[in-house]
Amino acid sequence: MGRLTANQALAVAVVERLRASGVRTFCVCPGGRNAPLIEALDGLPAGLATILSFFDERSAGFFALGRARRDARPVAVVTTSGTAAAELLPAMVEAHYAAVPLVAVTADRPRPYRGSGAPQAIEQAGLFGVYAAPSVDVESLDEMPDTLIVSGPAHVNVCFAEPLLAGWAVAPESAPAPPPGRMPPPAADVDAPFDGSARVEAFLADVRAPLVIVGGLEEPGDRTQVASFCQAIGAPVMAEASSGLRCAGGLRLLRTGDAAARYGFEHHAFDSVIRIGDVPSWRTWRDLDAARPVPVLSMSRKPWRGLTRGTHVRVPAGMPLPLPAGRAVAADRDVQALIDWDHRVMTSTDRLIAALPASEPALVRRLSESIPPGSFVYLGNSLPIREWNRFATFADRGFSIGESRGANGIDGQVSSFLGWARPGIENWAILGDLTALYDLSALWALRHLDDLRVRIVVINNGGGRIFQRMFQNPRFQNRHATTFGAWAEMWGATHYEQLPPGVVGGAAVVELVPSEAETDAFWTGLDAEARR
Repeated sequence: MGRLTANQALAVAVVERLRASGVRTFCVCPGGRNAPLIEALDGLPAGLATILSFFDERSAGFFALGRARRDARPVAVVTTSGTAAAELLPAMVEAHYAAVPLVAVTADRPRPYRGSGAPQAIEQAGLFGVYAAPSVDVESLDEMPDTLIVSGPAHVNVCFAEPLLAGWAVAPESAPAPPPGRMPPPAADVDAPFDGSARVEAFLADVRAPLVIVGGLEEPGDRTQVASFCQAIGAPVMAEASSGLRCAGGLRLLRTGDAAARYGFEHHAFDSVIRIGDVPSWRTWRDLDAARPVPVLSMSRKPWRGLTRGTHVRVPAGMPLPLPAGRAVAADRDVQALIDWDHRVMTSTDRLIAALPASEPALVRRLSESIPPGSFVYLGNSLPIREWNRFATFADRGFSIGESRGANGIDGQVSSFLGWARPGIENWAILGDLTALYDLSALWALRHLDDLRVRIVVINNGGGRIFQRMFQNPRFQNRHATTFGAWAEMWGATHYEQLPPGVVGGAAVVELVPSEAETDAFWTGLDAEARR
């Protein structure tokens, strides 16, 4: 393999220390951030360790607890960052009081993200408190202890920088990043007290061609104000469904999302980014820390910067957003070329959706066109939220969009939807199969929702297919052949294998199975079009 990258060296060291402490079984819950650990485990010679895959961290934790008891030796459970790590707490508590050597190995984002509210960045160091000893937090090889004494529950929190798999594999859609282990230094700015539009005016005075990224907007007047601002400055806009602006007219919307943003940065169409609203789910936003060293201004009702740098203005509830009107930015040839490129690729997207009707993007498009106007639509995390933002119809159907994006976890999504469902309208959840499997007991709540119409759409593509285009290792996908008819029957919900005709009564589980061949053909065709 040659000289190891920083992530490789750290992941290999963690695995070696765990093996030296007696761990021979690793229960892995594949995600994005723990990719280096999974590759390090897969690189072990045969016979040195048993590696078992799980999709549910809570289940994996308790399985590991039982295996540690059976074998009378430490067992490790390996998770990604965010609430995935927190799911291990019940098993760690049990291990503490039963004196079982259970090792929680949690991947984390680099330390500068702590306290920022960036995607999948929670306070993981010392997460298990008194229920884990030792508890170590490492970001570099020299911080890794020479030995780990595991006599009861222990916690190893490992920070990995992007690119996560440099030296192993390259994520095809990831932007270039600085060398592993290095992060851009935090800006001198800190969270500023609200001071009207002065900071926004100062930012606009120093930039020529911003990209506007609009996340979730909470207050009723925010959407009108943000739309007026975006129209006035004439900048390209990436609008998430939760913003309410994805179908707005009069804006220079980038309908191909991250693809258009990559093209724009590569062709110097942007010199800055303005984020308005909640922390976005777009990959473009995450790349601003590692690969896009442009000035960033954020305006939000929440305290989270969402990056390790940039100017952040938190706007108190009830006050208007500090958005000046009437100042147009330069709409030069680079921006117009971007708009033209976006239109061409979107036209190709529509053509591919029509030609490949059983592909996953085509199913999402058909869903968005079939759900009754005025419905509440809940977008589950992971792939559905990204596919809806990219492929749902841009016709205004009056949907109210809900998301749970605080820590970006897939846990509890079915339960969150059922608690959010509203009387008097259709309520639709769009979920992935692993997300549904993660919350199988959620339908218990149907007994409390007799007067509500709830439709749970499970896009069952047989595993975590969001990782197929990110990582070469198939372990990340947790492939399976589980179906959901028995789940619906168990809780008294009607099960459909296609979109039901018209309005149906009661609760329904709609299981849609996309064609793997057509989905692969769709992405192959779209990637080729984007490279033209």
